[in-house]
Amino acid sequence: MPIYMDRHDVSETVTAEHVAQLHQQDLKVQDQFGCRGLTYWFDDKRKTAFCLIEAPDMKALEDMHNHAHGQVPHRIIEVEPSIVESFPGKDRGS
Repeated sequence: MPIYMDRHDVSETVTAEHVAQLHQQDLKVQDQFGCRGLTYWFDDKRKTAFCLIEAPDMKALEDMHNHAHGQVPHRIIEVEPSIVESFPGKDRGS
């Protein structure tokens, strides 16, 4: 299945705790959209959040985020699975 990285530009008031809550909301509905959230990152300084997600296509990923919490990504790119597998400490089975 394709793997995508998305980027969310968030407001100045968003914290790491907010992003963690949004990620949990994604995980609750991901199966409905055929997606699997692998991990996420939050850059507090730049106020951006990134999600790494297996999904059938970009629309499924957008639909999942929209249904879970309405925070649709500003940008989505498909990434090469072999690159993701090479991330240090990355266990795709978790």
